[in-house]
Amino acid sequence: MKLEKLTEEQIAKMDEVKRYWLNYIFSCKNSLDREKAKISIDWLYKLAGRKEPIVIFVDSPMACQYAVVYLKELVKLCPQLFGGDQVGDQVWAQVGDQVRDQVRAQVRAQVWAQVRDQVWAQVGAQVRDQVWDQVGAQVWAQVGDQVGDQVWAQVRDQGIEFQSFGSYPSVGDYGWVSFFDFFTQIGVINHKGFNEFKEIFSSGIYDTIQLNGFCIVSNMPSKIVRNNSGRLHNPTGPAVEFPDGYKQYYVNGRALPAWIWEKAEAGEITKEMFLKEQNSEIKGGIYEVLGQKRMMDLLGAKEIDKKQIVHANGDVETVALLKTREKFREIGNQPFAWVKMVCPSTGTQYLQGVEPHHTNALEAIASLSPFKAEEYSFDLRS
Repeated sequence: MKLEKLTEEQIAKMDEVKRYWLNYIFSCKNSLDREKAKISIDWLYKLAGRKEPIVIFVDSPMACQYAVVYLKELVKLCPQLFGGDQVGDQVWAQVGDQVRDQVRAQVRAQVWAQVRDQVWAQVGAQVRDQVWDQVGAQVWAQVGDQVGDQVWAQVRDQGIEFQSFGSYPSVGDYGWVSFFDFFTQIGVINHKGFNEFKEIFSSGIYDTIQLNGFCIVSNMPSKIVRNNSGRLHNPTGPAVEFPDGYKQYYVNGRALPAWIWEKAEAGEITKEMFLKEQNSEIKGGIYEVLGQKRMMDLLGAKEIDKKQIVHANGDVETVALLKTREKFREIGNQPFAWVKMVCPSTGTQYLQGVEPHHTNALEAIASLSPFKAEEYSFDLRS
């Protein structure tokens, strides 16, 4: 009899499974268990009809790329260790395609068929929306894909031959694995191959490069920082970091060069540097990293209007509108503009960006609220 509707307990379990998989990576509390990982990699290669490989453990996906470079040099220097030149050449054959094909055929397709046979389509769609899609979107689209793209770009920039990461296992598997994990936990399926594949992730594997006779395995991130939308974002430092110190920098999901943060910390970003920069994304990154106050000071913003606002509760608030002299093509050939305000009850100064067309400080600050300028008066303040 097919599962027609999820019970309240199953709905709660669905949320529990989703949170487990998201927390597994985003908590940054998990790392490689080398013994468990070796067992899992050996099983994966056997599934693909390959001999057990030598497993090389490193602490980041970038280190995976370097490990292949060092391995190639070692084979050149000491071919006898690998059975001679002919065997050494065979080392570089990637076996990721065979692994992918066998995982798809013997694991993913089979568990999908079991779920399809035992679960009504609307239930499967419900779980897919709430588990597979949400976990996949957050883990792969917002982290795995971007981190991989940056590794590829940095390897290319260094003149190193990029080695493809394996399709399975990968951080990109969290979506579909969490989906079938839910149906396993509620007793709909119990597939031996899937259970063994799922064990790969409990060993803390982030990504792999699968070669003939060798498998390079990356550890999990030790740090991930995201904004409220789930995008990689950290204006004060790296948004992603691995245990070996490999770092990537992002602002609102945009990958940016590390020098922005390094120069900002050293106080080496100048007005001339900002004005001459042609890349609008780098300019936006500098703005985010420096922050409103430092950016305003850097560009020499001038006060063009000031207003005193007497609120209904008797508080007196002074608001100033400031703008840069220069205009910037990134914002429609307009100047940057800010309102500066001082909280009358605490004395704390605040600085907030506003649209550049404003010429009146009261209208500018009111534009940040639901009120019109003539209504901008409070009975109390929190």
